[in-house]
Amino acid sequence: MVRLMHEAGYEIGNLDATLILQRPKLSPHKEAIKSNLSELLGADPSVVNLKAKTHEKVDSLGENRSIAAHTVVLLMRK
Repeated sequence: MVRLMHEAGYEIGNLDATLILQRPKLSPHKEAIKSNLSELLGADPSVVNLKAKTHEKVDSLGENRSIAAHTVVLLMRK
């Protein structure tokens, strides 16, 4: 998909990702995840934003049986 984005003349203007999970705590890993995402997507790290939230022990997310990711990406013409 990244190749298609570049071939079509687009680049990532902004990426905002929220991970919802109880464990593991992501704060020690946030910079590494952000760096890997930036590298994989060919984007400057300054346009990648990563947040982590818990689901306060409600439903399968809060019971540590699943995780969720919500991501919004702004594409811009090069």
